[in-house]
Amino acid sequence: MKSIYDLLIEWHDSNPDFKFLRYKKSYSLNDIVFEVEAISKSLLFISSQHIGIHVKSKLDFILLYLACLNTNKIPVVFKTTWGADEIDVLINKYNIDNIICDWDSKNMFKKDLNLYFFEELVNSSRGCGVPVKSKDNPNYESIIFTSGSTGLPKGVCLTEKNFYCSASSWDQEINFSSNDRYSVCLPLHHIAGLSILYRSIYYKFGIDLLDNYRQINLIGSSITSLVPSILSKLINQREYHKSLKSYKAIILGGESVDEELIRKCIELKLNIFISYGMTETCSGISGFWLNNHIDKYDSAGQPFSDVSLTINGENNISISSDMNMLGYYQEEKHIEPFISSDIGEIKNGFLYIRGRSDNIISL
Repeated sequence: MKSIYDLLIEWHDSNPDFKFLRYKKSYSLNDIVFEVEAISKSLLFISSQHIGIHVKSKLDFILLYLACLNTNKIPVVFKTTWGADEIDVLINKYNIDNIICDWDSKNMFKKDLNLYFFEELVNSSRGCGVPVKSKDNPNYESIIFTSGSTGLPKGVCLTEKNFYCSASSWDQEINFSSNDRYSVCLPLHHIAGLSILYRSIYYKFGIDLLDNYRQINLIGSSITSLVPSILSKLINQREYHKSLKSYKAIILGGESVDEELIRKCIELKLNIFISYGMTETCSGISGFWLNNHIDKYDSAGQPFSDVSLTINGENNISISSDMNMLGYYQEEKHIEPFISSDIGEIKNGFLYIRGRSDNIISL
């Protein structure tokens, strides 16, 4: 299976001037490939296969993530919302000693680590050293950490197949078009944000990177992913109604959706798709169009076409899917099915979340 960077190169070769990214200005495929190739030269001088990524800019993150894939490095994605103590615990647990970060984030990391500053990566490729391009990657593409846990976040190993199957399932639900533009309000260090990058390359549409959800009023995208609390803030300001109505799909996930928000979405006739998923399943695995099933507004939808959901004897949701992770980093490979900590019920083909079997909140 080809990596998304290989697919990006093929897309670039056929349409180099396509405006792939918009972030304060437009970036063509040619612009992106040029930047990624420059960064890749620097990464070749880092001997470690696993590289921690901690950069705040969504544009910089995408360039760095793609450069890791281009050089067969495994990006270990740290959340920029974590504090220094949280990051230090995870670095020690997983022995990640090579970190790429922004210059102004250097104090987040202890001095005994190998820190590389994103701002200097291109120039550093001119330094001394022996380039190393590993050909012996493990069978996973990146490590994304779980979120919302009261315990220590776990590193989730996701494969090319996970991302491909996820994007394919989403295409069956949303019907992506090369004319689409997907606004990215969510952080790219979350699976809900990162998976958008994969969808855009698999289905050849552009993405718009937003620093703040309020920018959604300015860009003219056709698809976006939001958490319900953000959509609620937008709906409560009339100035955003026209933009929200123009979206062919507003994907909601990560939090429960309250009845008042549902009522407002229906009144405004918004194209809402409510979804359910987690990092371990490489984003959403079930969902539904609200306008087609208004009476099911409190559900998590129907399983996607290649997903099997059952409820086990402890009432936990059991998930069988090619989207399920390879496993947690430094633990044994995951064996199907994946048993979620969410307690669920299936009624008339729709999944309902009834709580948690532990103290974890899924985000």
